[in-house]
Amino acid sequence: MGNSVTTASSDVQASPSEGDRARLERMFLKHHKIVWRTLRRRGLTEDAAEDATQQTYLLAAERLADIHPNSERSFLIEAALRVAYALGRKTMRWSLEEDMDVRLSQERDTGDKRADIQLCDLALSKVHPDLSEVFVLYEIHGLSAPEIAAMLHIPLGSVASRLRRAREQFREAAARLQRTAQREGKP
Repeated sequence: MGNSVTTASSDVQASPSEGDRARLERMFLKHHKIVWRTLRRRGLTEDAAEDATQQTYLLAAERLADIHPNSERSFLIEAALRVAYALGRKTMRWSLEEDMDVRLSQERDTGDKRADIQLCDLALSKVHPDLSEVFVLYEIHGLSAPEIAAMLHIPLGSVASRLRRAREQFREAAARLQRTAQREGKP
């Protein structure tokens, strides 16, 4: 037998059509920030979140034909969560010092949007991870309860229950931050 080279059809990838490229680009431009923030809120570092965002869009490119145009955001968030889980980050949370809210309030300029986001993230970090996930998907990303139930593979009633408990925990954490700011003489 001579040296013959064979190529399996599965090894050859068809290049995406211009329509597919344009759709992926639109999806990226519209949802990139949501995907990245979702990954950051799952505890990934900025660099890890960037890598996981790329992996999420690679999954989207592979499954583009399966993604309904009205479900692109849901698909991307669900894929991002799966990528984060695969990275072993499901239970990873920020390691915060107890007085971090005091230090943040001392550095905080009331007009500084970044400080507001840091304080919100700080309050959110005090919420149980399973609850905060539902809270972020509903309150920040604007997904519906049925979308969240399907995405997380939990009953609709569990979404409502987790959302209620997350709101309670978030309010308690925010109230603590507010009390700390008042003690420090901040508005």
